[in-house]
Amino acid sequence: MGLCCFGSSDRVEPGPPQSGRRRGSDDFHGVVDERSCTDIVFLAIFLAFLGGLGYGLYYAVERGDINRMVFGFDIDGDICGRPNRPHPNITTSGKDTTRQTFLDIESFNLNNLDPVIMGRCVNSCPTNRSPPILNRCLEIHATSTEATNWFLSSTGLAKFFNQFALDFELCWREVVYLCLISLGLSLVLTVLFRFLAGAMIWLLLIALVLGSLGGTGYLWWLWHGMRGTSGENSMMAYAILMSIVSVLILLIVLAMRKRVELVAALFREAGKSVHAMPLLLIQPIWTLLALCILCAAWAYAALWIESAGYPTRTEAGTVFFRKDTFLQVIRWYNIFAALWISQLCLACQNLIIAGAVADWFFTRDKSRLGCPVARSVGYAVRYHLGSLAFGSLLIALMKLVRMLFNYLERKLRNANTTCFGLVTCLTCFCKCCLYCFEKFLQGLCSNAYIEIAIYGENFCWSAGRAFKMLSNNALRVIAINSVGDFILFLGKAGVVTAVVFIGIELIKDKPGVVYIWTPILIAAIFAYLIAHCFISVFEMCIDTVFICFCEDCEINNGQDQPYFMSRGLMEFVEKSKKALRARAGRDRARQQQPKGAYDNPVMDSVNDHGPWNTGVPPPPYEFHPTAPPLSSRR
Repeated sequence: MGLCCFGSSDRVEPGPPQSGRRRGSDDFHGVVDERSCTDIVFLAIFLAFLGGLGYGLYYAVERGDINRMVFGFDIDGDICGRPNRPHPNITTSGKDTTRQTFLDIESFNLNNLDPVIMGRCVNSCPTNRSPPILNRCLEIHATSTEATNWFLSSTGLAKFFNQFALDFELCWREVVYLCLISLGLSLVLTVLFRFLAGAMIWLLLIALVLGSLGGTGYLWWLWHGMRGTSGENSMMAYAILMSIVSVLILLIVLAMRKRVELVAALFREAGKSVHAMPLLLIQPIWTLLALCILCAAWAYAALWIESAGYPTRTEAGTVFFRKDTFLQVIRWYNIFAALWISQLCLACQNLIIAGAVADWFFTRDKSRLGCPVARSVGYAVRYHLGSLAFGSLLIALMKLVRMLFNYLERKLRNANTTCFGLVTCLTCFCKCCLYCFEKFLQGLCSNAYIEIAIYGENFCWSAGRAFKMLSNNALRVIAINSVGDFILFLGKAGVVTAVVFIGIELIKDKPGVVYIWTPILIAAIFAYLIAHCFISVFEMCIDTVFICFCEDCEINNGQDQPYFMSRGLMEFVEKSKKALRARAGRDRARQQQPKGAYDNPVMDSVNDHGPWNTGVPPPPYEFHPTAPPLSSRR
C-alpha cells in the first residue's frame, strides 16, 4: 500500500505489457507505468499530523465530558439529567439532576470562543419558554415579530415540525421516486453531452448574444420613453453599460467561435470515456460516503473538545469550563484536520478519474484497455498518496487562512473603530483576493493530478508542467472554463427544475399533505447532489481529455509519431492545420511583394516579424502546417 514506499528501492521494475503500451522507451508511448513513490515527505507529515490529532483528542477526552454538550450544564457546572461529581473549588456542584432533564437558559454570552451560559436544570420547560430544542429551553422575547412568535411559540413550533414530519411520512415514496428520476436524468444528461454537445453549446451562445442585444435594445427603448423625466440620466447610464457588455460578449463569442469546436469535441470525448468506463460514475459515491464519515467523526471530536476545560466561576456566579492554551490549539487543529482530510478525499477522486481517462486516451486499441479504474486506484494508493497529501495540504491551508480572516473581520466589525469604512473596504478586497487565489490553486492542483496520472512524477513537477500547458493554451482554457462550465451548470439546473415540476405533479393531489414544498424541497436537494456527483465526474473527464490532447499535440507530430487522439479530435486538428497553411501561404506571398507594396506600417511590422515566417518554428502546443492530412493517420 502507501507505506510500501519506504522500502529499500523506490523504483518499480517494469512488468508485462498491458493495454498495448510499450515500456522502457525514451519516447512517450502513453501513461507511464514505471513509477516511483512521490512526495514521501508529505505522506510522513500527514501521518505525523494524524498522530498529533490523536494525542490532542486524548488530551481533550481526559479533561472533558461529551454529555456537557449533549444535555447541557447549569450554573454550577452540573450536567442535567445525570448524577454529578463535585468539581474542585466549586462547593455547590455535585448535585443529582437525574429528574431535571432540561436546561432552562436564562442568559448567555456568545461573544467569546468559550461561551458563558447561565441556566438551571428543570423538569420541564416553563410556559414562557420554547419547547425543548436539544434539551434546551429558550426564551421567547416579547419584542419578536408576529411570524417569529408563531414559529417559536410552543404550539406553532410543535405544529410546524409535526406537520413537516407527517408530510414527509406521507410522501417519502414520492421522494424516493424523484431521486431515482434525478438519477436517470443525470445519466441521460451524460449521453446528451456526448451526442448533442455542439448543438447545445451553439444554442447557448446564440441565446446569450440575442439576449444581451435584446436587453440593450429594451433599455434604450425605456430611456427613450423616459426622456424629460428625472430618471432619464440613470436609464441612459444603464443602457450604455448594457451596450458595453453586449459588445464585449459579441467580441468574445467571435474570438472564441473556432475554439468552441474544441469544447464540443472534448464533451464528446468525455462522454465516450464515461461510456467506456461506467465505473467512473461510482467514484463520487465512495467520496460522498467518506465525507459523511469524516463529518460525523469531526462533529464527535468537536463535541469532546468543546466540552473540555477547567471549571471556573465568573464574577456573576456562573461556572464555565475554561480552556487552556493547548485545548484552544486543539480546537483549530481539529478544524484544519477536517479541511485537510476532506480535500484529500476529493484529490483521491480526481486522481483516480484522471488516471483512468488518461489510460483510456493513450490506449490505441480500446479492446485491450483492461480495467483502467482499478489500475488508477492502485497507482494512487501505492505511489501518489504523498503528492495527494501535498496538494490537499495547500488547499486546506488556503481555506484555513480564509476562515481566520473571516474571524478577524468579525472581531474588527464588533470593535468600536473610527475607520470602519476603511476596514470594510480592505477586508472586502482581501476576501476577494483570497477567494480568487483559492480558486486558482484548486484548478492548478486538479490539473497537476492529471499530469501525475500521466507521468507519475511528483507534485511540484506536475504542477509546473500543468501551469505551462494551461498558459500556452490560454484561449482554449478560457473557452472551456466559460462555455463548458456554464453548460454543465445548466445541466444541473435542468435536472433540479425537472425534478421540481415532476414532484409538483406527483404530490399536488395527494391527500393529507399540507406543505407541498416540504417533500419537493428535500427531493430537489437530493437531485442537485446526484446531478453534481455525475457532472463533477464529467467535468474532470473533460479536463483530463484536454490535458491529454495538449500532451498529444506537444509530443507527437502525426507522421513518424502518430497521434493518440480520436478521429473527432483529429478533424479539429486538420482544420487548424488548414488555417495555419493558409496563413503561412499569405506570409510567404507577403514576403515576395516589393517593399512598399502595402501602405500600413503597423501591419508591415507585424507580418515581417510574425511567428510563421520561413525558418521560425511554430510555437508550442500548436500544429505545424506541413503535417500530413487525416488520411495518412496510422
